[in-house]
Amino acid sequence: MIKRKVLTTLLATPLSLLVICGVLFGEWERPFELIVMTGMLGLWISPLILLYGVPVTFLSDYVTKGLAGTARMLTACIVHLSFGILFGFVFRSDEQFLIFGIEVNVIIISASITALFFWVIDELFRSQKGHKYKFYSMR
Repeated sequence: MIKRKVLTTLLATPLSLLVICGVLFGEWERPFELIVMTGMLGLWISPLILLYGVPVTFLSDYVTKGLAGTARMLTACIVHLSFGILFGFVFRSDEQFLIFGIEVNVIIISASITALFFWVIDELFRSQKGHKYKFYSMR
């Protein structure tokens, strides 16, 4: 399980940062700047993700260990997104984005996107558990 969590972190962090930088900051138009900005943000955001996001995924596994199928997946998604939103309320930013006419803090959006990526990638790895993780191999 620890190997799965490490790999989830290694994939979810840069992927979520690419989406956040590209969509929220409009860097899709300049791909080189998108990569540089993602790398720079990753240097100081990765420790936060390790200290906050990884324990949340362990908590999610603990909370959902008695569940199976769709109920487990939905509960895990709710746990991940709830803690992503909670992170945004604890660590505020002055930057706001207008979404459907409502001003939403950029940290809430970013943390929710990262939490969603963590959940999706962790679920993909979990679905491969019986297949010895065919799409990645660390022997």
